[in-house]
Amino acid sequence: MKTIISLLLVLVISVFSATSISAQEISFTNYKLISGSAGQKGAIYHFASVTKNAFGNAEADCIVKIENITPGVVLKQLNHNSSTNLSTFQPEVEYQSINGPSWIEFSFNFVPHNNTDGAAAFNLPEITTSVSGLNNYGKAHEFAECNLGRNSQVVYETEITQLMVSATANGYLAENKWGKEFNNQSKSRNTEKLSLVNRNISTIRVKIGVNRGNNEWAGNSRYTIELKNSSPDFTKVYMPRIVGFQARMQLDMIELAWSCPRVENIRDITVERSLDGEIFREAGRFKKSDMGSNGLFHFTDEAKNATTMGAVFYRLRTRNMEGEFEYSSVKMVALNKKDDFVKTEISIDPATGATILMTPLGWQQKQIFVEIYNDKGELVKKIADQPEGVQMDLGMSDLAAGAYVVRITCGRQYSTQYLIHSESL
Repeated sequence: MKTIISLLLVLVISVFSATSISAQEISFTNYKLISGSAGQKGAIYHFASVTKNAFGNAEADCIVKIENITPGVVLKQLNHNSSTNLSTFQPEVEYQSINGPSWIEFSFNFVPHNNTDGAAAFNLPEITTSVSGLNNYGKAHEFAECNLGRNSQVVYETEITQLMVSATANGYLAENKWGKEFNNQSKSRNTEKLSLVNRNISTIRVKIGVNRGNNEWAGNSRYTIELKNSSPDFTKVYMPRIVGFQARMQLDMIELAWSCPRVENIRDITVERSLDGEIFREAGRFKKSDMGSNGLFHFTDEAKNATTMGAVFYRLRTRNMEGEFEYSSVKMVALNKKDDFVKTEISIDPATGATILMTPLGWQQKQIFVEIYNDKGELVKKIADQPEGVQMDLGMSDLAAGAYVVRITCGRQYSTQYLIHSESL
């Protein structure tokens, strides 16, 4: 059974005339095959009059070439729906049942108007390439590799949490490998967007495809490549150091992965762990010598060493060469099934100042284990008791004042509490 994939790839290109501040319209309306066999490697298509100057005269054409197409990939059609969007170029691709990665790669070469041999180039003063819609289908991970030249930079309009972005020789590769998994029945799609910017470029190369594991996944993909005369609003976009930060359980290990596309200005990256999502301590560090050129990072933490709580939290702290710090978002990894978590109530006895656990109904007359951690994540006290009533004294009177995390278990069920302990009366 084939999976239908909807993928959106947007190439946004800004062209500024020397005599006008506003860019002229880019239009991909007329094209024809001028060389090679349609849909095959080496096929060349000519799009006429894609840009016009300030006086409305044709200025540049675009030569689109299939640079490469792997075995088992069929270009079903090179379709442009001029009735809805003049800037849209829509190829439809079929991935047949083979093992391993599959892709098709296009080049977009801008040339002066009526130049079809590609001997002359037409430089676009500013180019922004935006990619969205890359999905994870379990057995197949969608990817896009965009090449905008050596000086291209990556910018973001929103936080990237599902795409792993790595640097290539002249661009960036984005793959949805660890993000939310979709299936063929899902109507929602990943909307995260990756954008690249560069200047004075006449050629763009885009490779789109799927990475499979050891399987023969098959499916159809419809791509939309759209070229517009607009650029990102640089008052809203930003350039974070960390992209695609993910954390998950794998057997008895907690795996963390992220990407840092621009490592040249990074001094170190610190992995921080927390029991409660508020107080973080260092769990590992990547120094300058530990950073590969592609900017991909992996870190593993043994679950039994990370915490005995029901969940553990991680964040990343980057420090640049100037000593400035930047923090990632916080990721929580659940170590137990959600059904095992039970809400509990802890109160302070007004007469004695004792910290009292109100035992849930299902826990009464059963063995209860309590572990108390200080703000450094250190285990400072352990209790094992089988209270006869509904209250259990946690015995915190001998502990110093401060913030504590209390982990309580009864059989397979557990509860976690964060509390501030005051000086004993």
